[in-house]
Amino acid sequence: MLAVPEREPASSRWATRAALFAFGLIVATAFLHRLFGVDTPVAFNLVLVALLIAIGSVACALIAALTIWSTGRPGTSRVLFALCLSVGLLTLPLFYQVWLRSFPMLPDITTDAANPPALTAAVRLRGPGDNSVRYNRAKWSEQQAVAYPDIQPMTIPRSGEETYALVVDAVKRLKMDLTREDPPDAEAGTPGVVEAVDKTLIMGFLDDVAVRVSGGEEQSRVDIRSASRFGRGDMGRNAERIRALMVEIRARVDATMPAAKDARQQGGKAKPEKEGGPKPGARRK
Repeated sequence: MLAVPEREPASSRWATRAALFAFGLIVATAFLHRLFGVDTPVAFNLVLVALLIAIGSVACALIAALTIWSTGRPGTSRVLFALCLSVGLLTLPLFYQVWLRSFPMLPDITTDAANPPALTAAVRLRGPGDNSVRYNRAKWSEQQAVAYPDIQPMTIPRSGEETYALVVDAVKRLKMDLTREDPPDAEAGTPGVVEAVDKTLIMGFLDDVAVRVSGGEEQSRVDIRSASRFGRGDMGRNAERIRALMVEIRARVDATMPAAKDARQQGGKAKPEKEGGPKPGARRK
């Protein structure tokens, strides 16, 4: 009578299947979030489901290991594969938390903590599970002052209209998607406001940006706000975005001629001489 070879425990097969499914779910979620705009809260919930499946895979692998140890049945390779993959997936949140807490826990950064630019357009873009557009001054202003003392309002030696145009150009050059453009109104005394949406490079997290331009004919003030839609921290990306926008605005200012000042200079000059200039030998009075 031929001996029937013992089969590996069913728990070892389920451990491998669960580990592979959890890995595939995380990869698919990252792909859909980055390229197809799946909402961040939905993506985080899918990742949470994948991690729970990974925990189930570890449990199945441990049961299979005990069975193999006591009966000598095959399946050790499956158990080791499932454990390595599942434990690797479960360590991702730990590394993420360590990385996140190495930065100040600030999801909202602004150059004017007392009166930050309002995120009006962002209200209709944010959904359930996203952060509120209200700036929590009591919670964030002092922490920001310590962590990012360089984030201060900009003073531009241009009129409000000129500065507003330069800000819009700077936002476009940084590849942000404009969601609101309200030019300044000198008669009504209202500042210019620009709002945009920016996406992080790797994971594709969406952040909202608001820029306020106020001032007169000679000088303008620019205030910037960058706020994460999701999460309690931003890993420093909002401060980096504000700095990048400041640099781009300064570059636009340096690369352009102040139109109002140039017009005033042209208006104050003496009448140009007639074409051809003075006749040779003409006496000056």
